[in-house]
Amino acid sequence: MLLHMPFVLALAVFTVFLTRKSALKSSHAFACGALGFYLADTSLAGSIHDASANLLGMLGAFGT
Repeated sequence: MLLHMPFVLALAVFTVFLTRKSALKSSHAFACGALGFYLADTSLAGSIHDASANLLGMLGAFGT
């Protein structure tokens, strides 16, 4: 899961960028973050984690 942390950091940078460019308001960014925290406690968290790991694995395979 080496790509997990850079993926999270990229999402955070993207959120900050959209907030600064006024395309994403601070309240929207807060709501997205809160949704992520609450979604992590549901039974869907494992499926989302597996799907994102598979997607990152496919993207990593294109780079080699």
